[in-house]
Amino acid sequence: MDSYISIKKSQAKHYIATPLYIQNGAGEFVLYKPENKKLDSKLFLDEGFPSLFISVDMKDFAKNELENQLKSRLKTQIKSGNLKIIKTALCEIVQEAMQDPLEDNLNKLPETIEIMYSEYSNTKNLLKNYIDTIAGGISLIEHSVDVMVFSLNYCLFCNFPENETKKISMGALLHDVGLTQIPKNIVLAKQKLTEKEYIVYKTHPAIGHDIIKTIGGIDSSINTGVLEHHERLDGKGYPRGIANLSFEGRLIGLIDSFDQLVSSEKGYRKKKMPFEAMQIIQTETLKEAKFDKKIFKDFCLSLSDKLRLT
Repeated sequence: MDSYISIKKSQAKHYIATPLYIQNGAGEFVLYKPENKKLDSKLFLDEGFPSLFISVDMKDFAKNELENQLKSRLKTQIKSGNLKIIKTALCEIVQEAMQDPLEDNLNKLPETIEIMYSEYSNTKNLLKNYIDTIAGGISLIEHSVDVMVFSLNYCLFCNFPENETKKISMGALLHDVGLTQIPKNIVLAKQKLTEKEYIVYKTHPAIGHDIIKTIGGIDSSINTGVLEHHERLDGKGYPRGIANLSFEGRLIGLIDSFDQLVSSEKGYRKKKMPFEAMQIIQTETLKEAKFDKKIFKDFCLSLSDKLRLT
């Protein structure tokens, strides 16, 4: 008897060539959607939408179709120039990649960077007003995508080589991957963490470093940026409390802090307007010596109306 694997509802709309099955009352698997047919989009709004399955024999075929559909959708959305839709498409790809097992799924993330980089030059003003799309709460996935896009924009503004831009963008996208292994009650806490909870939270850069280290084909500079994004030039960061930081750690750390200020609201801290956030980062850069002065200056310029996006 054939074996079947359940799929997530979020994936179903991307399967066209892959046939989908449902399980009837007798426990038998029957064809629900034949191959080369698209499901009606109205079905996804129905709370009674059935659980769907694919044949185990089609597992590799279905995986390839899902990845290709997500990448194709992202390319289309980037060309459209609609920032909210672009962010949604990016978040969807990252969300799929963040599912367990991490070691298997993270390997497809470099292609997301390839898409962003190759399509960027064809999309004027892609990031010029990106801050305006941030509203309400923010998930780990949204935050990761935000930091990646800000980092990509910074690198292109500074005319970094393509290879370096891709590596930095990849590190930005993965910078908080360690949080996937931290208890959710700590990650999602709205109130200030207790001392014990904060100790656990501060382990996430090292956890992320260890996760990426087990994955082949990822440049060491990416891993360094993940490990150091909460370190500070005054030596008062974590997890190691070092002051001699890599460029990747300095850049991603500053951008991560900025995005947290403008997009994340907690019980003890309200979201800041972009200008307010920049003032806070400026103080931490010039007076407290936490961030790199040149990186701060270039980051401000990269978000100005003088972006070189052509």
